[in-house]
Amino acid sequence: METLSAIAPFAIAGSILPTWTIVVIALLGTARPVANATGFILGNAVFRMLFGSAVLFVLPLPDSESFRLDSGVWDARLVVLIGVALLILAAWVWTRRTDDKAEGWVERAERITPKTSFAVGFASVAMPGVQYAYILGGLAAIMETIPEASGKLFALAVFVVLLQWMLALPIVVYVVYRQGAQRVLSRMKKWLKANGQKLVAGILGLAGTYLTVAGVFQWVG
Repeated sequence: METLSAIAPFAIAGSILPTWTIVVIALLGTARPVANATGFILGNAVFRMLFGSAVLFVLPLPDSESFRLDSGVWDARLVVLIGVALLILAAWVWTRRTDDKAEGWVERAERITPKTSFAVGFASVAMPGVQYAYILGGLAAIMETIPEASGKLFALAVFVVLLQWMLALPIVVYVVYRQGAQRVLSRMKKWLKANGQKLVAGILGLAGTYLTVAGVFQWVG
């Protein structure tokens, strides 16, 4: 119970990141919806298990509090710099001109296979990003509360499952309400084709705003 309460803040924060959930929803609109979406989630989970095992048994970690942005350990200027950089990137993505006749990522995703989905899921979670703070924070909490190796592996598996719940939710909804979900996905694909670029820019902007505000408050406070 102690371990679960310790990893819960990191699992909640890490699971509600919308970027990969949007990818899962897009994959549910492909020719092999459930297989592709499941492959993406498995690739995501496998990387987290491998990375988590390496960290738990090989790499040293500071205490879990160090991974909170409000802990005082992070350099406030660095947090602000990252936030501003994300805001600049968001502005560029929002204003970037695209060729209306060119094939977009939504169209390309329709031809994807489960193996490719697995690779994309593995690679996407492996890319540098703020999600590493949540993963490393959870791993540090596991190390602080569980001494034995078998217990650490079990807690890691639970942590990874908790991180994946929001990704699995669209698949459950799709399977249970397939006909309705297919109609919604059809409309969503049309919307994504028209607004996908602005959606990505908005996500980047929200992350940038959060980091900038958190860094400024830490800097002046």
